[in-house]
Amino acid sequence: MIPKTNPKEEKVIEVISAPENVAAFRVAGIVTAEDYDKIIPTIEEKLSEHEEIGILADLTDLEDMTGDALRRDLQYGLSKLGELHRFQRAAVVSEKQWIKAATEMTGALFPQIEARVFPADEKTQALEWVARVQ
Repeated sequence: MIPKTNPKEEKVIEVISAPENVAAFRVAGIVTAEDYDKIIPTIEEKLSEHEEIGILADLTDLEDMTGDALRRDLQYGLSKLGELHRFQRAAVVSEKQWIKAATEMTGALFPQIEARVFPADEKTQALEWVARVQ
């Protein structure tokens, strides 16, 4: 018999190694508002150290987001409207069509942020691309 792991013990959002000017995360499972709150300090730290940053989100294993997580994402994004010029590039790693569509919509709504979706086998290229902020 294989013991079941407790989903609460698994990391839903993990900070991954990236250049100094990039906030990079791997997201898996179902994201809650509490999970989302864990990435905000990392982004704020990068913004305190660099005038312009890139964001990389590896969403390959993302299953879903709760309504509260989506609300938290929107709240944080709205709080940064005056600083969007500091978020030069956003790289999203995913094969999911709805994530690709959401990324394209974000790029259309916020043209000052260059956003691209990369397939799972191009994670290295995504990280290299997002690190080349101006």
